[in-house]
Parts: sequence; C-alpha cells; structure tokens
Amino acid sequence: MTPLQFDLSGLAEEAVLALERRLEPAELQHMMAGSAVLTGPLEVQLSVARHGSGASYSGTVAGEWELTCVRCLGPARQRFRATLEGDVPAGAPTLDATEEVRQALHLALPGHARCRADCKGLCPKCGANRNEKLCGCAV
Repeated sequence: MTPLQFDLSGLAEEAVLALERRLEPAELQHMMAGSAVLTGPLEVQLSVARHGSGASYSGTVAGEWELTCVRCLGPARQRFRATLEGDVPAGAPTLDATEEVRQALHLALPGHARCRADCKGLCPKCGANRNEKLCGCAV
C-alpha cells in the first residue's frame, strides 16, 4: 500500500466514511519535484460518500513548506491548505489519492513567495540582503 492508499471496506456499512492520515514530509517530498521543501507533517483528511454503485470523495491536505523568497532569495516558510476531490471506481476496495494530492499541492504553490510581507529584497548594485543590513549603495 502507498502512503495515500485508503481501505474502503467500511464504506459497505456506512454511507459516508471519514479517512485521515498524518504523513511525514519525507514520504511525499518526491511529489514536489524541487518546487518546495515540505517542512512538517502533512495532514490528509478525506470524506468518501457512497452514491449508487460508485463513490466520490473530497477533502483537504494541509502542512507547511519552505520556498524561496522572490525578493531576497532567502527561505520563505508558509503554511498551506489545499482541497482535493475525485471519484472512486465502482467496487474498488481501496482509494489511492496520490495523484490528486500531488495535483492539489502544486495548485496551492504561490506564484511569488515572500519571506515576509515587507521584504526589502536585494540591493541591485552590491547584492546585499536589505533585510539584514544597509549596504550604503546609492540606488
């Protein structure tokens, strides 16, 4: 079983099945393809609802990651929460949400991460990080 594969045997008795999983960053870091570093556990919560001969699910994946600040190139740590949903094939004994979680993570990535809202960035002349010191350049 993969870390994001869930047993659906309880869905036979229940109309709605709540599923939760807490995963360590190392288990899913490969999904980020170098775009972010997962820095804390990921919480996956799903609700699977039976309808007719099939089922569908919706839920969230939440955690924390570190990106590169677009202004100063320093670390930008951020919490995130992404939604996901999908269908379960009729009669499937398990749900593998790996691809849906991967897509949700990539859609949640910010386009322009910042280490803080008032980041001063780098000096265009000397390259000093203006958040750490005044470089004295006349820019």
